[in-house]
Amino acid sequence: MRHYYAIILTAILLMVLTGCGRLDLVIHEDGSGEGKYEVELTGKFTAQDVKEGIEKGLAEVNDKAGQEVIRLEEFEEKDGMASATVAFDSLTALSGGKDTLLVTVDDIRRLDPQRLDALIDVDKHSAIKPEDLDKIGDKPVVYLNIDDETEITVTVPGRILYAAGGTVTEDNPRSLLLNDDSVAIVYEPSSNMPSIGWVIALALLVIAAVLYFMFRRGLFRTFKSGGKGGGIPNA
Repeated sequence: MRHYYAIILTAILLMVLTGCGRLDLVIHEDGSGEGKYEVELTGKFTAQDVKEGIEKGLAEVNDKAGQEVIRLEEFEEKDGMASATVAFDSLTALSGGKDTLLVTVDDIRRLDPQRLDALIDVDKHSAIKPEDLDKIGDKPVVYLNIDDETEITVTVPGRILYAAGGTVTEDNPRSLLLNDDSVAIVYEPSSNMPSIGWVIALALLVIAAVLYFMFRRGLFRTFKSGGKGGGIPNA
């Protein structure tokens, strides 16, 4: 049977109150993250109702887990909207490793390979091939199993390579807009990608090498003597 707290990030009693809303879920490289839920206050309930529902839902989630796995970081009411930000230290701990996971592709293949059957190459827009799975075994994969009618966007810490259960957003190659209850996201960790710092350092190294070459060749002296007004002729 599914753990009740597997629905933590979307249900936390907001669905009971509203039946709609939006959730933006951001996952970090270490498996921690936060979710921001926004819902319109239609008059059927107040912001306080929403906040109390969230707090009650989070308490039940943590009771089920036997420890604090999720907490309310911020709650705000503004312009007819209620927004709540919840934070967690481990995506996997949220459901005891059943309905929320951050592991590698190889881990999923050992535990439940069928979870990867629906993966789509986001660049080629084609189904993943068995040989492709062999090549990406060490890549991290986020797996979510969520029953919800909420609009959900999941952002992972790297460019999405393969995905199931959603479409990559046009403005961010790291974000997936969910369209199914079962979701898998394979991505390239940002730690494996060249950082801007390394790019700048490499550019500076190239510039330094060019300047050194020009100095050794005497090009600086040539430029100086060939300046406006001409140089001093040799004796």
